Amino acid sequence: MAMPLAIISACDSLPARMPRDPPASAFNTSTSHWRVYSSTGAYGLVRQVATGPNRFTFEETWFRGKGPRMVTTIGQGTFEPSTNINIYDYSQPRGVVVVRTREGKDTLQTVDTVIASTIPLFKVGETITYTLRP
Repeated sequence: MAMPLAIISACDSLPARMPRDPPASAFNTSTSHWRVYSSTGAYGLVRQVATGPNRFTFEETWFRGKGPRMVTTIGQGTFEPSTNINIYDYSQPRGVVVVRTREGKDTLQTVDTVIASTIPLFKVGETITYTLRP
């Protein structure tokens, strides 16, 4: 039993996409790779992993529009299914962003609308679209 565990621990810490999210988890939190597009014209990539029901960690890499060059953000998220609110607690840069999440017609897309932000990278009213990467 120790051999397979050692092999698993040497792999990438983010898991492959699960066929569907576990019960009582935030929509698509088990999916690990997304393309992201902002209504401001910014775009990038997101890697995320579920850490528990309605909780996940993430790393975003913005290639254009969030700064003069590439910007990387890191944080953790909490989703409240009854209100469709996600609270993103960023450790890099430090701050909090609150969004209302709207699920796409299928599990390939999610749209966030920023309703509060303490980080200048994200503006109130900005929409951020996440599309599943194959």
